[in-house]
Amino acid sequence: MKRFLLMPRAPCISPADSVSNSGLIYTVQTANFAVTSYLRPAYNYANTVMRLTIPLFLSVLMLCSAMTVAQPCTLRMSAETDFPPHLIRQNANWTGLSIELMQQLAQAVDCQLVFVNSPWLRAMQLSEQGELDVLSHLSFNPQRKQHFSFIGPHHIEAIYLVGDPSQLPQAETLSDLASKVDYGRIAALHGAYYGEAFAKLAQQPAFARQLVSISSIQDKLALLRAGRVNAILEDISVLRYWQQHQYPNAEHYAPLLKVYESPVYFGFSKTSLTKQKRQQLADAWQQLHQQGVLGAIYQKYQIDNYRKLEPVPIL
Repeated sequence: MKRFLLMPRAPCISPADSVSNSGLIYTVQTANFAVTSYLRPAYNYANTVMRLTIPLFLSVLMLCSAMTVAQPCTLRMSAETDFPPHLIRQNANWTGLSIELMQQLAQAVDCQLVFVNSPWLRAMQLSEQGELDVLSHLSFNPQRKQHFSFIGPHHIEAIYLVGDPSQLPQAETLSDLASKVDYGRIAALHGAYYGEAFAKLAQQPAFARQLVSISSIQDKLALLRAGRVNAILEDISVLRYWQQHQYPNAEHYAPLLKVYESPVYFGFSKTSLTKQKRQQLADAWQQLHQQGVLGAIYQKYQIDNYRKLEPVPIL
């Protein structure tokens, strides 16, 4: 005769058996309970134990594996010091359009979102190494697809040459900067993608010598204010934010020439996140879009073209 008892237990351990003068007690523990088998004495003790307890042991081991408690989900997001209206640091807290969008996505998949302050190029490297989980404002290209899944897009980035038009000659096209027009010094973010036309133009000596490579988004405005560069490559939404919030000298700056326009995505590291988790994030983004949750955030930040942002994940 065999009887089973279910009792609360601690973490899963190896089965143990003990013999008393009334029979054998065999216990297998899981993360949530233990199964104890009580065997009365039998003529062939060893055969009885083997026949009755091994199936029990195997079954409970399978149950133990299935009931393993999942580890808490944490998403580590790179956040530049100041990239308004998308990333804004207020004392010890982060806010902004990209922050709020990502907070909604993390909540939808039951993950905690934490922020890591890192310059753009460093953040790219950390993500490829699996030390960061997500970047914002990532343009798609085939090389990046090796390291990232692209979820979104979350913004249509319109990159312009920005400067003081009263201090600079007029350029009609981007190619003018390699022949007719010289802006002197143009700040470009190292590792950023400004389109194929810009990349080809940057190989021409007359244009390449005008480019000043910088590692931080925050450095661009500081260099422009200080007169150390004459123009910067910047998203038009950032320039509008500077002017709306009366950043120093922002009223003097204007978009001089459109360089590139492209949808940008949240880039999720293929090194740190499983394929299943990345698919879950893509599905959750689609659902938030359909529910109007994302649209409400875009309206809060007065983003007019958000209806163009149909989810097109590239996993």
